[in-house]
Amino acid sequence: MRTQSSYSSGASLFTGTAADILGTELKVQIAGLPEKKTYAVWSEITKELAALDKTFNRANPRSEVSILNTSKVEIETSETMKEALNLCESYLIRTKGLFDISKGEDKDIDFDGFVKGYLLRKLAAILKAGKVKDYFVNVGGSALMALGKHPYGGSWSFTLENPYTEDEIKEFELKDICLSISGNTPDCSGHIVNPLTHKTDESRRFSCVLSKDPLDAEILSMVLLIASDTQKKEMSYNFKGVECEMSDL
Repeated sequence: MRTQSSYSSGASLFTGTAADILGTELKVQIAGLPEKKTYAVWSEITKELAALDKTFNRANPRSEVSILNTSKVEIETSETMKEALNLCESYLIRTKGLFDISKGEDKDIDFDGFVKGYLLRKLAAILKAGKVKDYFVNVGGSALMALGKHPYGGSWSFTLENPYTEDEIKEFELKDICLSISGNTPDCSGHIVNPLTHKTDESRRFSCVLSKDPLDAEILSMVLLIASDTQKKEMSYNFKGVECEMSDL
């Protein structure tokens, strides 16, 4: 993990980035706190990021999930892993079986559709403990969390662009909300692949979900891409206070 940070005294605005974290980049903006206190919060955030990467990064053969997938015998798991597995089991039920972290013939565990939302939950707890009232977190441009206001405006702005044309699709003004965006994307062969099932799809689609809970938003945005109309209606009873939108690219 590589980190960078800066602090603007005039605006009391901190910006921190962490690259190569769970295969993506994270950006955090914190407004309204003194510099020393802000860097103390950032230190806690980077510690949490390093711990989560060590647990969930499948690209790292020494991560806990990699060891769990390759082990031939039952092994003792960390409290974080136990919590994640229990949460995933609950979401399997809430999504009527659509959200399943077991992939492939060997049923390897893959947290790709879960970990960004879980990460945001963890960071929200750190920011709350640090008494941060105004912040914006962007994980890879697909999982976002905003609280309070930007120092130069009433909300935090995010522009969703078409990944194929770079045209603007929608401008979001985020305040006290989480946003998750998922889409079918081409693989190295040019086939359109669903990010949850890793199977080919016929169309380029994306889904946007707004929710107070970043994990609800993350998982719903994934399963909506494969859910039937009947399944969407059934799931709606298990996810309250969310806004969902689906579109073709």
